[in-house]
Amino acid sequence: MGPAQDPRRRDGDKPFVSDPELNFWSARPRAFAATWRARIPAGLTIPPRQVFAPESLVEFLPYLLIVEMDETQQRYRNRLVGTEVVAHAGRDTTGKWFDEIYSEATQYGHHRAHQWVLQHRRPLRVHGTMAYVDRGYMAVESVVVPVSLNRPDSIEQFMICVAYGDLQKNDI
Repeated sequence: MGPAQDPRRRDGDKPFVSDPELNFWSARPRAFAATWRARIPAGLTIPPRQVFAPESLVEFLPYLLIVEMDETQQRYRNRLVGTEVVAHAGRDTTGKWFDEIYSEATQYGHHRAHQWVLQHRRPLRVHGTMAYVDRGYMAVESVVVPVSLNRPDSIEQFMICVAYGDLQKNDI
């Protein structure tokens, strides 16, 4: 099925813009990136997810997603979706594979961001609009950070902290 026939496709659906320089316009993703950096254990480059205890992330939890990969690192699933993410998107995608919920164009944007983080092993700022859920009037900015689970310094999941806002000139 081509993108034009894809029932998950939305008007204005386009990939997100990646910003490796981390020029945040929102304090929340900036603060989460700093929190991620502060929790990297000595001698490692990727923190284990276990150092992100929920009680230490109270201000971020409603805006967090945890994304896991299949063994090929080519397919992604939302393991956890925060309550504010659900409210802004108008749907709960917890437990869903990206190819079940996103158009090809949106999947491509997410895939490109996750692959960049896998390759560079550091946070990436991603921004755009929520056109993929028919909310193109809403700006979205996030930081994608890698975390390990059972293999120290191996990227096994991503944590994503999101901020929402109104569109302003030059935001997108």
